[in-house]
Amino acid sequence: MPGEGSMMSANTSLKNNRRNRTSKLEKFVNTTTNDSIEFVDPNTATPEELAAIRQRMQEENKVIQKKKITLTFSILVVILITLAVLNCYL
Repeated sequence: MPGEGSMMSANTSLKNNRRNRTSKLEKFVNTTTNDSIEFVDPNTATPEELAAIRQRMQEENKVIQKKKITLTFSILVVILITLAVLNCYL
């Protein structure tokens, strides 16, 4: 049959690509390990380490939430001021 050779080479290429790929865990470890943060495997973490991680994440989420509230409030104030100025001149 014509075209079988091209499919075989495509299958071989896919198999080779799959072999050359790094695992997801390996990529995760490589991207999160730096000088200040040490990778903690959640399967072997102690309860104290998990509590510290949970605490750090809660603090980060509070900071993000405060930024969102501040931004929303600022946008609302700008909109109200703009409407007030436009109302005076119209």
